Amino acid sequence: MPLLFCVALIPLTNKLNRADCGYQVHGPERKISHLLYMEGLKLLGSREDDLENDIKIAKAISIDIKMYFGLEKCARMFKKR
Repeated sequence: MPLLFCVALIPLTNKLNRADCGYQVHGPERKISHLLYMEGLKLLGSREDDLENDIKIAKAISIDIKMYFGLEKCARMFKKR
């Protein structure tokens, strides 16, 4: 069953990786847009609008694959330097 869960989330991973959002880590070529866990999904963004875009993508894909993430109860945290 865990393998099926991972296969079902491939479209979400592909779409988030192509969205050009995420948190910059090492150099301009490497960004982290999301982290998948067995019990959840963590979206990362460098700006508020990047995070909002990621949430919209996750919502659309979750509807498409009929796997709902409960985005209405998610928390958001913004940190400004």
